[in-house]
Amino acid sequence: MTTQTAAHPTSVDLPDPAVTNDTPAPSGVLPAARPGNADPRRAIAFMNQKGGVGKTTTTVNLGAGLARLGQRVLLIDLDPQAHLTLHLGIEPDDLDASVYDLLTDDRTPLDDVTHKVGKNLWVVPAQVSLAGAEAELAPKLIDGRAQRVLEHKLADDKIAGFDYVMLDCPPSLGLLTVNALTFADEVVVPMQSHFLSLQGLSKLLETVQLIRGAFNPDLTVTGMVLCMHNAQTILATEVSADLEAFLESARLADVPWRDARVLKPTVRRNIKLAECPSFGQPIFDYAPSCAGAEDYEALARALDATRVTSAG
Repeated sequence: MTTQTAAHPTSVDLPDPAVTNDTPAPSGVLPAARPGNADPRRAIAFMNQKGGVGKTTTTVNLGAGLARLGQRVLLIDLDPQAHLTLHLGIEPDDLDASVYDLLTDDRTPLDDVTHKVGKNLWVVPAQVSLAGAEAELAPKLIDGRAQRVLEHKLADDKIAGFDYVMLDCPPSLGLLTVNALTFADEVVVPMQSHFLSLQGLSKLLETVQLIRGAFNPDLTVTGMVLCMHNAQTILATEVSADLEAFLESARLADVPWRDARVLKPTVRRNIKLAECPSFGQPIFDYAPSCAGAEDYEALARALDATRVTSAG
């Protein structure tokens, strides 16, 4: 299929609380906090070391769903495959700078790599060069600076104008994912109702526990999103029940997933969700009346209504 992408978005154009949603911020200006906003900014890492589970689809469409609710959302593509970038209509080869430059060049500020892709929706895109970022950051591992590069670049005064910062992690538990977890407040795990997905969850949660102990004591697992879900199958029913039982067993434990839950609704298997990345659009622009759009709209409303309590 030939990829059809939206027009290349303009760089910078970060949100300004002093202007309406329809008015772009002056070039190069990072926003202050929304006036009178009592709700804190939420930073959510979407992670799963298993590929093909709906992680990028969930990051993009939950972000777009929250933007439709009036929340100002910054999406950050931390996957060298750049699937989130492509999903939003940006051609990685056409970029002058990306998240790679943000992580590896001290002189590159956030506004130089941020693009507006829709009303209330911004993205920091990725390129294949991001695959080399871990090697370039390696000399900083010993003193812990390599794990905190993203946290430094996304300081509160630079992202205070956003209501959500959502990070699409690579399908691995390497240094890029560690940077995401060191910065994030919360973790959401997109997964399928398969036996192997459930088996891999323990390793993923172990990584979250390690990052919580070493770098981010407030890191909390918000929950799991079941993607490509078919509730009619016995396997999906059994895996869902096992997942619910596992989460219930952790309610009294001092672990980051103590308050985690299976986020509802589950996301039904829907061909439109598979098609929309080819057109560089979130599901709400590509097929707003399909089942996938309905599920992600409801999921965005449910996520926006949550407030996570730290297990510490």
